[in-house]
Amino acid sequence: MPPKAILCAVTALIATPSLSYAQGTTVNYSMAIAGLPIGSATMILTPNGNSTAVSVRGQAGGPFEIGKMSASGVIAPGQVQFQSQSGSGKNASTAALASRGAPGSSTFTFDGQSNRGPGKIAMTLERGKATALNVEIPDSHNAVRVPVTDGHKTGVVDPLSLIGQFIKPGSAFQPEAICEKQHAVFTGQVRYNLIGGGTMPANTKGLPEGWSAIGCKVTFTPISGYRIDKNPEGGKARTANLVFAQSPDKKKSLLWSLSVPAGFGSFSLTVSSLR
Repeated sequence: MPPKAILCAVTALIATPSLSYAQGTTVNYSMAIAGLPIGSATMILTPNGNSTAVSVRGQAGGPFEIGKMSASGVIAPGQVQFQSQSGSGKNASTAALASRGAPGSSTFTFDGQSNRGPGKIAMTLERGKATALNVEIPDSHNAVRVPVTDGHKTGVVDPLSLIGQFIKPGSAFQPEAICEKQHAVFTGQVRYNLIGGGTMPANTKGLPEGWSAIGCKVTFTPISGYRIDKNPEGGKARTANLVFAQSPDKKKSLLWSLSVPAGFGSFSLTVSSLR
């Protein structure tokens, strides 16, 4: 999985809190690859009525060469919005994403800026089918992508609506939505499957007193829209190990750790402190 893909996945996962936080919460994460520290990230959750404001800031070096990254968003019933920045110099990129509506019927938008120029995606999903799609993403002249067929645009959910499915307002995060289900995801450009492989014993080392944890496996499989000219094995399935933690009153829950193959050895993200 490419570095930026991992960064996007990490940002999405750590920005999926319960909507029932009674007060602001700060979570610090450490990043490592092949056991070597490469960076850190901090997530701040601020409740506001029935929504939660999320901000994530961090930096990573080593083989990632991402530099600094930041993301901010608002999660509310039927609505998820994020803005993010990552990289530095010629590798810098910015993006804004938004999804509104029920999981089966939604509007998804993306506006971004990278070293190749501005990019936009506007997509409408009605009962899981892309009925309106406009993609203006600058690509390399040499890019060869697996074609996205009409069948790949049916029975899908946009990535931000998927985040909304992991949350039930007024209750704790729902790990089973990841651990035990399959999701067909379409970004407007790339189609992939997220398949839960069930729960597994979780390492509870470092958990606050009284907190519980649940572990699960999730397989990411690209279906279409991804580049194959640079990586012929780009469609290869990759499995991540996730651990979710929950407070004794079940009003706070978060991603505690993540481990995923990264091409340079296993990439890991782990909570280093929580307050």
